[in-house]
Amino acid sequence: MRIRLINSPIRLNAPPNCIPYGLATIAAVLRDAGHYVEILDLNALRPSEAETMRLVSEGRWDIVGLSGLITTYGFQKRIAPVIRKAHPRAFLLTGGGLATSVPQLVMEKIPVDAAAIGEGEETARELAEALSSGRNLVEVDGLVWRDGNEIRWNKPRRNIEDLDSIPLPAWDLLPMETYIRNPVWGGKAVNSSDFPPDVPNDRSMNIISSRGCPCNCNFCYHLFGRGKYRFRSAQNIIGEVRLLAERYGVQFIGFIDDNFMASRSRALQFCDMLLKEPYKVWWGCHGRVDGAEPQLLRRMREAGCVWIGYGIESGSQRILDAMNKGVTVEKAEAAIVETRRAGIFANTTFIFGWPGEDESSVRETAEFKERLGINASSFFATSYPGTKLFEDARDRIGDLESFVLRLGNATDYVINLSGLEDKDYFALKEVYDGRKPVQSPA
Repeated sequence: MRIRLINSPIRLNAPPNCIPYGLATIAAVLRDAGHYVEILDLNALRPSEAETMRLVSEGRWDIVGLSGLITTYGFQKRIAPVIRKAHPRAFLLTGGGLATSVPQLVMEKIPVDAAAIGEGEETARELAEALSSGRNLVEVDGLVWRDGNEIRWNKPRRNIEDLDSIPLPAWDLLPMETYIRNPVWGGKAVNSSDFPPDVPNDRSMNIISSRGCPCNCNFCYHLFGRGKYRFRSAQNIIGEVRLLAERYGVQFIGFIDDNFMASRSRALQFCDMLLKEPYKVWWGCHGRVDGAEPQLLRRMREAGCVWIGYGIESGSQRILDAMNKGVTVEKAEAAIVETRRAGIFANTTFIFGWPGEDESSVRETAEFKERLGINASSFFATSYPGTKLFEDARDRIGDLESFVLRLGNATDYVINLSGLEDKDYFALKEVYDGRKPVQSPA
């Protein structure tokens, strides 16, 4: 079958710097199954509205697949009728974070034939097989689809246990130079103002080495469900790093997993193997503060790690507990100190405006930053669909579609969940972000 996959544009305030990893692995699976596959990467191309309409109307396709986060809802709703008109015989599929978090809304409001829920590799492959052979779509797990005027919900798809069985992304179907030349992290990326100045990251690439998360923070959306954390093996990751270094001249690897350090043994094995490779790459990752062990950090630095992103979220233990973060303020402080001591840059993120946020919790966070010399603004507490925070705030959200259309990056204000009056809310945000001094309590 002739299949086109479309990557929706996101984070337009920053250059495109992260390849659509899941879409590219789905493309690889489909191509390995014998299908002709193309990726139209609108996030990398950033075409005008008119050019976008022309591009999505081109060609002849049996399946057109859309992918994107919840923030691409408005784009997909706008583009789907254009695709439908240009390709009336094509099967129109959507997937990814948007389809998985609000499938009912998607099926009611966007004229797609189906939505793939959760991991898409096996669902896309089985769907293509069913359409080409005329099999009933009810046999495709993980699919929500239209059967005439009825929306049918198939059995949920089980997560892939062996991530090493998934092929590497189909890099050749993407405008790789666009992504490589826009750093994953650093000032140009707009999501990290600081970066070690002596580390070359002119040619960088992102890798996802695990799926899921072992933790249950109330603000986090879990595309793969709240459950077992699955890892690719160290050997498998090294193979990908080697290809990126040798084929594309990549100098810096950004592991964008939720928590690369969740398995200490795998992280150490990866470091040991990377040190034996003949090429030199620098790298960074995300981690939790409770995994920042000095011995591990030192070994990571020896193997070229120069950047770790920690979600600190708050300097108030009361707020951390309300978030179900599962760590202490003291542990967060120790992680930053130990990471710096190991010679690794500790990037930190914070969330302002959690339910119960008040002057005292803001003061605690501002003092935490001051104590550690952290100059970092914060995200707004945002109740994304599929999170516990969304469930708790559902009665305040009103019309779901209107709310989803307002969602952007968490740097954009959408809703005040704190219980503070708006004037106090925004005034305290200035203190939280270090733009105003902390007032001592009376």
